[in-house]
Amino acid sequence: MAPLKLIAIDLDETLLRRDKTYEVARFNQVLKELRKQSVLVAIVTGNSYDKVKDYFEASIRPFLYFACDNGNYLVQNEVTLKKIGIPYERFIEIIDFIDEFKGYYPALCLGDATYERESKGVGHEILAQFNPRVQRVDSFRELPEDSLVTKIAILSQDDLDRNKALVRIINERYEDVTAVTSAENWVDIYNCQGGKGSAIRFLKERYQLKAEDCLAMGDSLNDESMMKEVHYSVAMENADKDLVMQCRYQIGNNNDQAVVQLMEDYQQTGSLDFMQKYRTIKI
Repeated sequence: MAPLKLIAIDLDETLLRRDKTYEVARFNQVLKELRKQSVLVAIVTGNSYDKVKDYFEASIRPFLYFACDNGNYLVQNEVTLKKIGIPYERFIEIIDFIDEFKGYYPALCLGDATYERESKGVGHEILAQFNPRVQRVDSFRELPEDSLVTKIAILSQDDLDRNKALVRIINERYEDVTAVTSAENWVDIYNCQGGKGSAIRFLKERYQLKAEDCLAMGDSLNDESMMKEVHYSVAMENADKDLVMQCRYQIGNNNDQAVVQLMEDYQQTGSLDFMQKYRTIKI
């Protein structure tokens, strides 16, 4: 097996435990060692950059790529490398459609800012947990007409199966966007040219990497597009069963810090031979 050159890591329910913590000292140490081995590490997440960077110490951030808003806003060392979004007329049309239904709380992410219409209630409280810097507007029509929305994040009161039904409806209704479920209670919508896979493609092209050089770890269907870009596609034990079916490997769960353990195992051995015990597809 060739040595790894890129490790892509989802955040919620993958690196992070259920309580939004992770073993910071272990992660920082293995990250530094992997960088000595010329391994790139990317945090590829549905969260916005303002929120994501708070999880990582300032001294560590320059060693990481942050592919936020489902890969549509890529940042490294505070420099924006890629941004792809939904134009004004289309995101207004989608919001008007979502507003026809009850129990959905949309927020608009623009890469460097996030907007909501809620000022109180369960929708506002949960959105604020994911991004305490979220800004409020009375109407999304207040945004400038040249705005590019990197992600429409919809907090849903429905269960995962009903959210998957909403995803199917949106994907059938709008050909130029992609909708995916993200964890249990979220639906994300983004430009069909974007997604987590687009961030991995960008890094592969930038560094002339092959799929065999890359490993990705995730838990939800918004991770599926990046799994298609790597050879070492890794689902968590706690992953959506539909994602597991798309991955070649499955490791332990996020609460047991299986991601950090895998990184340490690779860093210490310099080989991926140990991955055979995690194989899900025997080919």
